[in-house]
Amino acid sequence: MTQETASYVRLVSGYYSRPDYFATDVDKGTIRTPTGTRVCALTDDFLRGFRTAVQFECGKATDRVYKRCGFRWGTSFVERFDREMTEFFGVPAREVSAGLVERALDEAFRAHGYGKLAVDYAEYDHGFIQVTLTDSVMPAVVGRSDKPSDALMCGFFAAVFGFYASAELDCAQTQCPSRGADSSRFLVGLAARLAQVPKLVADNLPHAAILNRLKAQTANEVRTP
Repeated sequence: MTQETASYVRLVSGYYSRPDYFATDVDKGTIRTPTGTRVCALTDDFLRGFRTAVQFECGKATDRVYKRCGFRWGTSFVERFDREMTEFFGVPAREVSAGLVERALDEAFRAHGYGKLAVDYAEYDHGFIQVTLTDSVMPAVVGRSDKPSDALMCGFFAAVFGFYASAELDCAQTQCPSRGADSSRFLVGLAARLAQVPKLVADNLPHAAILNRLKAQTANEVRTP
């Protein structure tokens, strides 16, 4: 059995789903992970109030503020995640296959209540990573809207995948439950290649059509001398 296969067997047992991952100290009123990171539960009511306050203070810049907050959150999260996975695998997390890291990331999302994560690298050679998040928090809080409501996760995914790619990446949302979709979907890639996404979303193009449009644009850039 190779080291990676052994790690996979251990991972299936559920690093994040083990009973002691969230340790509650009732006397101190704290919840901590095995590495000592303090966590807390945020209710829908709190998140609605937070969103209303940000909208009031930031107006049209709300989504940009959310995205920036998401990026800083994602940066802190992925640094902690990388440390935990490096300790768990016994080798640097960046040396483990993307599939194992993705599985661990999905476990982390589900354990923390962020939703169910799926990552698709099928278009990686074209410069895009596709991310699907089911039962995402913010769309559930926002409800129906004419705009995507997961700007926070856009910043988060830009930070997480940029960390493992050792590159400055961006993320744009292509579909959202707030606009009637069954899940939130995102594209991660270079900022210049994702610049058209908000307009294409506003034109009601589905995820697949947006991806095809961006791939065609990328192909033209390659052919242009």
